[in-house]
Amino acid sequence: MTEQRSRSRKVTRKAAPPSAETTATSEAGNTGAAEQAQANNASNKDQNMNNNSHADVVTTFNDGGQAPAADNQSAATGNDRDQQSNSGNSRGGSRSRRSRRQRGGNNNSHNGGNSNNSNNKSGDNNRGGSNRGGNGGNNRGGRGGNGGNNRGGNNRRGDDRRKGSLKAMQGADLTKRLPAPPKAPKNGLRIVALGGISEIGRNMTVFEYNNRLLIIDCGVLFPSSGEPGVDLILPDFGYLEDKWDRVEALVVTHGHEDHIGAIPWLLKQRADIPIIASRFTCALISAKCQEHRQRPKLIEVNEDSHESRGPFDLRFFAVNHSIPECLGIALKTGAGLVVHTGDIKLDQTPLDGRPTDLPALSRFGDEGIDLFLCDSTNAATPGVSGSEAEIAPTLKRLVRDAKQRVIIASFASNVSRVQSAVDAAVAAGRKVAFNGRSMIRNMEIAERMGYLNAPRGTFVTMDEASKMAPHKVVLVTTGTQGEPMAALSRMARREHRQITVRDGDLIILSSSLVPGNEEAVFGVINMLSQIGATVVTGRDAKVHTSGHGFAGELLYLYNAARPRNAMPVHGEWRHLRANRDLAIATGVNANNIPIAQNGVFVDLVNGHAKVVGQMTVGNLYVDGVRMGDIDTEVLEDRTAMAEGGLVSITVVIDNRTGRPLEAPSVQTKGFSDDARDMIGEIRECVDNTMMDMAGAGENDPYRMAQSIRRKVGKLISDKWKRTPFIVPTVVPMTSEIVEELDEDESLPSL
Repeated sequence: MTEQRSRSRKVTRKAAPPSAETTATSEAGNTGAAEQAQANNASNKDQNMNNNSHADVVTTFNDGGQAPAADNQSAATGNDRDQQSNSGNSRGGSRSRRSRRQRGGNNNSHNGGNSNNSNNKSGDNNRGGSNRGGNGGNNRGGRGGNGGNNRGGNNRRGDDRRKGSLKAMQGADLTKRLPAPPKAPKNGLRIVALGGISEIGRNMTVFEYNNRLLIIDCGVLFPSSGEPGVDLILPDFGYLEDKWDRVEALVVTHGHEDHIGAIPWLLKQRADIPIIASRFTCALISAKCQEHRQRPKLIEVNEDSHESRGPFDLRFFAVNHSIPECLGIALKTGAGLVVHTGDIKLDQTPLDGRPTDLPALSRFGDEGIDLFLCDSTNAATPGVSGSEAEIAPTLKRLVRDAKQRVIIASFASNVSRVQSAVDAAVAAGRKVAFNGRSMIRNMEIAERMGYLNAPRGTFVTMDEASKMAPHKVVLVTTGTQGEPMAALSRMARREHRQITVRDGDLIILSSSLVPGNEEAVFGVINMLSQIGATVVTGRDAKVHTSGHGFAGELLYLYNAARPRNAMPVHGEWRHLRANRDLAIATGVNANNIPIAQNGVFVDLVNGHAKVVGQMTVGNLYVDGVRMGDIDTEVLEDRTAMAEGGLVSITVVIDNRTGRPLEAPSVQTKGFSDDARDMIGEIRECVDNTMMDMAGAGENDPYRMAQSIRRKVGKLISDKWKRTPFIVPTVVPMTSEIVEELDEDESLPSL
């Protein structure tokens, strides 16, 4: 069926010759449309030339904050509106599932989408076209953009076969699409993020200097509800496909999943890439790679280390975050000094006694920081974040006053938070049990390395904890973000194999919400409350503080670094823009603050950082045991099956006449009991459709299947307001009756 569905639809219906009046009207209309299209193309070409003439002035994506760029931005916006009005139905067309495979057409737009007669998404060929977005660099709705920024080149599975669909514009104020980048500058530093900019997750930034590459971080992003069946989302490795042999090293700032989670898949591309990280981070990477039967080449460093890899000179400084041994990175090349903070906050009283080394950052500032890459996660939050030391007294009070079992949910890598929970349990005379695979693994590593300490006999297994009196145990578990398979979620659903939450138990969510997980977390809280447990969150007591610095802390960083150029990283658009404003407030020139997104190229040349181009960067999915592209259509099909149900139809026809030889077979999944009567109506609709097509002389199975899909889809949509995934199968067979021979007649003659 996949092969059949990929074919373009054949039209066999013959129409009578048009009348003379109709022909004259059609020719006049086509002539007028052609003249209008030529005029629009000429106008847009002039407009594009005017916009491109200011390309050298615009060095950042901005929202009108820079005067030189604002004029150009307004011009681009005006051009956008013209192009959108001229495009007509270029992005519209039929939205039914039957037409999803054929998105090309004869009236395509190669100059920004100016065809008034187009009912397709532009392009000559099905789904791919020669250029999905045309040449309109300022076309906001264009799926391709300038130069080589189309998704697949001349076909759908071209050079970018492993990339997901590109979200070209992720901010409402971004109306400009950049051209392909020029050749990397000699003795200049090129920076391109393959993940982690304009999003929170899958951090990975590539630095290129004189044809050599250095990578900082390689993490994962967890899928959203619109990506069913996807396990993980990786950075797009497509940019590195022909450059693996030029990678000097991978440097990791700390051991969180959004910074190390994709390393096993990176090593599958090249196994001997040196990985430079702190001692605890190396231990977490090693444990992760063991699950993939890999032995990475690990190089341990600390804040006093000094490493040289090719043209890259690396120094480090201590950074405070919600995991031990975080490092900031000072990267020196012939193009200048670049400082990358990683995830950072300014906790003045951390439990591990290792605050962010502001004096070291200031010393780098004395040298002259040419580019400062700063964490933007909490840039929009005013003030200063709380100290991790403030959490311990609250946990001790809550555990001391609890009458029954205490369950503390925390991030599996937040060793300081877990240490506070252990100290609270010891003070109350309780044992501690860890629950959740990642929690158990990380805490075993932390205890072995001396980061987690407790009196002998404090830790017990889950089997032992399940048999103990409720007031004698504290459970430290995963599941703070409402993950369905996490331990806390299974407890809330009463599906946990060992622990049953009871009325009066105390549940402490020692974490903060990750954007997008609110519904899942509140659902878990509601189920726990329904059982009768008391749920305490950061809104009720001081049980959590963020590991990312607020706006007030970032101001300290900028004043200590005093950079010539700043590039906000690690955040969504609102965070990046807030970080840019902080940099401007501390004296950084607004023209020296490039705000980029994944796939945008930033060149540092002669002490000035500017945006020079953009490439297509998509999503690299992990789907079961497979890594690669999961097509948008696959995700659409999965979503349709999940939301609309499944209808399977099988029809056996006479291969000569096309008439059904038996009643159609119909099976449905995902429908309520009230919709059982739809099977009879679907069967009748299919039978009528097949008889009508047979009467018209149609006997092609593919065209019959397509007609069934359309008719049944319309029936279900009109009557039941559902859009299920419909799988029709037409099986041609012979209807000839073969006369049975007698046994004697069937024997061969001698």
